[in-house]
Amino acid sequence: MIRNISLTLLLLFLFVFRFYLAFHAKHGDMYNNISWGRMAYKLESLAGYYELPKEVWSHSRPNQPPGSILLHLASENIFNSISQMIKWSNDKIQTFPSKLVWFWQDHGELISIKIFSILADFAIAFLLFRASGKGMALIYLISPPMWYNSSYWGQTDPVVAALSLWSLYLLIKGRLASSTILLGLSLITKASWAPLTLFYLIYFCKIFPKKIYNLVFVPVVAILIALPFHPQTNIIFWLYDLFVTRILPGETALATVGAFNLHHLIWGQMVNHWFSGVLALIILVPLIIYSSINLVRKTKPINLVYWSAILFWAFFLFNTKMHERYLYPVIPLLSFLLVLKPTIKLLVIYALISLVFLFNMYYMWYAPTIPWLIGLYTPGVLNFVSLANIILFLAFFKLKSSYAKD
Repeated sequence: MIRNISLTLLLLFLFVFRFYLAFHAKHGDMYNNISWGRMAYKLESLAGYYELPKEVWSHSRPNQPPGSILLHLASENIFNSISQMIKWSNDKIQTFPSKLVWFWQDHGELISIKIFSILADFAIAFLLFRASGKGMALIYLISPPMWYNSSYWGQTDPVVAALSLWSLYLLIKGRLASSTILLGLSLITKASWAPLTLFYLIYFCKIFPKKIYNLVFVPVVAILIALPFHPQTNIIFWLYDLFVTRILPGETALATVGAFNLHHLIWGQMVNHWFSGVLALIILVPLIIYSSINLVRKTKPINLVYWSAILFWAFFLFNTKMHERYLYPVIPLLSFLLVLKPTIKLLVIYALISLVFLFNMYYMWYAPTIPWLIGLYTPGVLNFVSLANIILFLAFFKLKSSYAKD
């Protein structure tokens, strides 16, 4: 009884703590997310949203899929609903704390825009708990890189991770309709987990060859989410064009954007060397083929999760245009892997890569301001961390005898 109460209080603290952090930091990306949600809230119809001229946007034009825009719209609705409720309470209730009006006016939008990422942290922890990883679920919630990512930075990465990870879990459990629906939601929310699709399809077709028809839910869900933005019969072509011309190209052509990876180690920060793209292809294509062949040969849940972690880690290390946040998918996948088969070696790799991720996330943003920590970000240290990231990947790759041939 006492143990359950203590655990409940700890979870409540971790939840409240994330909201406390949420209004103490505002990354520049939040200006975009808030403005995208605010514009969607103002419009009578979402049709033509992506075609609005550049002049109407207070910051950059939307470069995220419709699912993200709907999340930001929901956040704006939450902010305005709570604002109205607070205003009504302040007018009608004599003893109402009026300071709350000013607090919500100053911080409400920032809290609202981060709500879904905070909830996603707990959704991932609940998955780990359901998969018989009670200790891992708690580690995930306590881990500083996780609450720094969801509450301090505040992007939608945890939401996409929760959708994709639950999709994997439900696929393993054979709940195919639910799994494919969540995969469709993940892909139409953000493309950061799109590489998972290849291994997902291999596992699906190998284990459930007679139920492939369930895969139709992936595009159907994506189209239904996108339909309000383009309610016309050519929605498929419009969606394809949106991804190819607006979403996938990103905002930069640089080899690396804040990521401590191979490109940073060779060429340094914010450099676009002509050979960077060639190098990415030379490394990634054979690795993807090798991983796919191994998954086809040995198609088990643990193999699926292991090769997925390899894939995302390799993309971060060797692909171009990587941001610091793009290492994040590796963490929940390793968490899931530790639930499926915990080993000391993997736990050590998990702890070290979590530190690398946190150190990388702090780079160039430096929030909160910690002078001695900022002073560590010298070229020599950055190269060391980039090299350590590669070494950790190779150490994880060596574990394939335990996790890929089980």
